[in-house]
Amino acid sequence: MRLRIANGMDTAGLQTSRPQGQHQLRVLFHFELILEWAEFRMAAIDEMYVESAAYHESAHVVVAVAQKIPLRSGGVHIDPRGCGIAYYWYRQPDGSTNIGSEVEREKTIISSYAGLIAQQKFYPNCRPAGAWCDTDQAIKLLEEMHANRDDFFAAQERLGAESRRLVEKHWDAITALAKALWAKEWSSKPPREKEKPWSPHSLEKRIDGQEIITLLAKFDLNGVIM
Repeated sequence: MRLRIANGMDTAGLQTSRPQGQHQLRVLFHFELILEWAEFRMAAIDEMYVESAAYHESAHVVVAVAQKIPLRSGGVHIDPRGCGIAYYWYRQPDGSTNIGSEVEREKTIISSYAGLIAQQKFYPNCRPAGAWCDTDQAIKLLEEMHANRDDFFAAQERLGAESRRLVEKHWDAITALAKALWAKEWSSKPPREKEKPWSPHSLEKRIDGQEIITLLAKFDLNGVIM
């Protein structure tokens, strides 16, 4: 069984029984994740799953903007396999230890969780393994903040619930951005994406950062690009 957080969000990698330490948690997480990712990559990809990736990436940036996190000019991208990337300024794990709650880390975790929450809202049967990197980043940041396992799980529940709240609150904006992304034609990746590929596929749909800012302004979400 898996741990369910944020009123039903399946993290797809955490066990329901709480490990005695963060190291045990990470070992269990990666073991199950490897199996699920292999199954995901071998499975046939249906068109609705690919479209759901547009909701996943759109939710990352909408929830980021809702929390006053700046976007980056790269915007959002998806490929024909349902992989994607969203460019915004997030807090990366840096190896800190037991620093307690920290605003930038918490905002990043909330934005990370938003992708899968929105994707499963649009397509409840989608495979969650595609969100492995979001979950991994959230786990690492939580580990930096909370050495105590009870504090770790309490923070995970709280931040997951806040992510779900923001997804519901800004669902119209997420939907509008996802539909705009999905309406784009499949095109070749620009040179910068070929030099540092986020996906091995040569095609993508994309919306740049400025187009996102313009669209979100219609929903009273005032983003900035840095």
